[in-house]
Amino acid sequence: MRFRTVLPLLLAASLLAQRPTQSDPLKPPACPGRSPFTHPTAQQLIETQQQAAHDPHYVLSTEPVPNFAQERYKLADYYDCVPGAGCYWADIDAQYDRAIAILEHATASRKQGERLAIVLDIDETTLSAYCEENREDFGYIGSMFNQWIVSPEASLPIPGTLRLVSKAQAAGIDIFFITGRPEEQREATARNLQTAGFHGWKQLYLREPGKYPSTIAYKSAQRAKIVAAGYRLILNIGDQYSDLFGEPQAETSVKLPNPFYYLP
Repeated sequence: MRFRTVLPLLLAASLLAQRPTQSDPLKPPACPGRSPFTHPTAQQLIETQQQAAHDPHYVLSTEPVPNFAQERYKLADYYDCVPGAGCYWADIDAQYDRAIAILEHATASRKQGERLAIVLDIDETTLSAYCEENREDFGYIGSMFNQWIVSPEASLPIPGTLRLVSKAQAAGIDIFFITGRPEEQREATARNLQTAGFHGWKQLYLREPGKYPSTIAYKSAQRAKIVAAGYRLILNIGDQYSDLFGEPQAETSVKLPNPFYYLP
């Protein structure tokens, strides 16, 4: 499967080296409403293991795969930017800095009368669902998640997306949202996008049940509609590779970090 350009999380280090030291704008936003799951830090669990390993009273078992609870807590540490655990917000912001640079180059080279478009996924690309994921202890409880996603609480924007959309719209570039959310969530999704600060988008595509065999087939079919309407698709941004694969593709596809879940 051909895939033109992906800007993965691994490239974030080069830009972060040029960024200022971690500051308030990159701190994780507070989760509104319901209380999140509380847990020790991953470092505390590691220290507990190390203490037991040096105590002759313990006969320890081997663990051929990582401890699931410890890996979950590493996710929370990454999101919270705990020292030594990395910083999700810095990494995702770095990818948006790259996307904005690509946007500015495309705008500068735009031909007269040319219609430019950007495609954005929603969850973990435009809006953050982390607060609910954490509340469910990263277990994905469908009934809870579906109740939350149509609530006003599901309006937490990812700051880099706001920056990108603002610059794009100021340059006369149209914004298209393509989400895997079902069509029945259209009204709530549009409301939450507006509450989060997104306005004036060109189109919001939601998935009709049973119509497409895969996420890749669904999302590429919607991009085909945009291209058929006469647009030059300069950017496609998503947190899953299934947001980006398939034809037609954007001139540049930007992969955002998402260690919290995987969607094929």
